[in-house]
Amino acid sequence: MSSSLEDFVNKYFIEKAELFRIIMDSGIMVERARKLAKYIAKQLVLLGIDSGVLLDVGCGTGRVALALAEIGYRVVGVDISPEFIEVARRRAKDRDLGDKAEFILCDARNLLSCLGNRRFDAALFVWSSVIGYYDEDTDAAVLRQVRELVRNGGALLFIDFVNRDYIAIASAIFGARPAVYDYGDHVVVESIIFNPVLGEVLIRQLFYRKSGPDLLYVGDSRFKMRVYSISELVKLARRSGWCLNRVLRDPGGEPGYSMLKPLNLVFTPCRE
Repeated sequence: MSSSLEDFVNKYFIEKAELFRIIMDSGIMVERARKLAKYIAKQLVLLGIDSGVLLDVGCGTGRVALALAEIGYRVVGVDISPEFIEVARRRAKDRDLGDKAEFILCDARNLLSCLGNRRFDAALFVWSSVIGYYDEDTDAAVLRQVRELVRNGGALLFIDFVNRDYIAIASAIFGARPAVYDYGDHVVVESIIFNPVLGEVLIRQLFYRKSGPDLLYVGDSRFKMRVYSISELVKLARRSGWCLNRVLRDPGGEPGYSMLKPLNLVFTPCRE
């Protein structure tokens, strides 16, 4: 793993955590998290997991984990960012969730060390969390640890994951043309440069706070990650002991695949 990739993770999620929180904690993303939690619960029920303990890897400030806890699951969220974990714990306490939602500061590369003898009924990676942050071998190692932590009758879900096919199409058509996103009190201008040889994207975000008719500059951040095609992600999971169960066109459960939409994949343990 190159040190530059790890530097991107530290700067984006730790040193500049307050900037990413502008996106995560916006009203539109919190509402989307509630919907995703319902969709995830639906998929788990279809697999016979209508209760139990879930592992949310790269949980951020707990948007999805807290919503799942309110549905009735017990959720353990892990994240590398001290600020995100502190916020998630505070929100769990404010919502009086007790032991339904627990948040642990943990580098996902060290899941077994962080979680010890705990076992889970399912593991979740939501909104392109963790996988792709480092390199392919590291991603496989993370998924192998998840396989050890999830019971044999359990599941692994990738929900709302960036799709390399879409990135390639958008890059070919639009290049690095900036896109503008409205997150309520803030606006984010985002530029993406795609490297098709390495399958990496370099993302630059400029953050502005709304002040009447004006936009006030808040800060900027950059992030690099590996993006996988559906076939690459399925192979990566298979390499780590997970076999594909179903492909969803959208998190709501419609089966199928679209190269113009994020990846939503459900895996179960491979039977050797």
